[in-house]
Amino acid sequence: MKNLEEKIETLAQLILDSEDIVALTGAGMSTESGIADFRSPESGLWTKVDPNEFASIHSYVADTGKNLEFMLEMGLQIFKARPNRGHKALTKLQKLGKLKGVLTQNIDGLHYKAKTKNIIELHGTVNEAKCMRCKKVYPITTMINQFLKERKAPSCEVCNGLLKPNAIFFGEPLESETLFAADLMILNCDLMIVLGSSLVVYPAAFYPHKALSQGAKLAIINIQETEMDGSAEVVIHEKIGEVLPKVVDLVKNK
Repeated sequence: MKNLEEKIETLAQLILDSEDIVALTGAGMSTESGIADFRSPESGLWTKVDPNEFASIHSYVADTGKNLEFMLEMGLQIFKARPNRGHKALTKLQKLGKLKGVLTQNIDGLHYKAKTKNIIELHGTVNEAKCMRCKKVYPITTMINQFLKERKAPSCEVCNGLLKPNAIFFGEPLESETLFAADLMILNCDLMIVLGSSLVVYPAAFYPHKALSQGAKLAIINIQETEMDGSAEVVIHEKIGEVLPKVVDLVKNK
């Protein structure tokens, strides 16, 4: 069994041997920025609150005020968060010409704050609001300010439709345009690096399978085991912020 240093060397060499790398990032990418994940056995958000009560589109429409109060509390944590060493390492890898783009399950926008480019937010973003009727998009502050001022369901200035955070709620499908863009991104991928994803939520969990079927190699950095560990060239069960910068530094030096 390889030790950590050997695994870091292996991943660095995989990156050096690849030309079209795509990163798939999940909640574990942002926990080191102070954002709680959703499914960890003891600390995950869904162990504390019922997602069907606070994260489904049906509950949001039925009791918008209650849901927004909860989301504002969680949102403060997200808006205060800053990119961690893992986010910055990805940006550095991209500047080295190795990273094509990022597929992320995260809605926090930290990849953008880290100045990484070519990002596909599979589950949307909390930095925007969207009208459920006419689909007009607003800065999230527009919706928040309206709710805090009037303490009623925020509405669209164009059609008076209900505004919601522009993230995918339980009970909502992912945007077809987003899925199409994700398929295009991994079309010629020769290495997919999974970072902080448990790979249990679809369709995100489908992309490593698809990359492998197209001949790409797979690497995983995630605290917990995933169902794809056995298919990866290298698996590292450590914190991303402690491992990825070392990997990228090795790539740069070589």
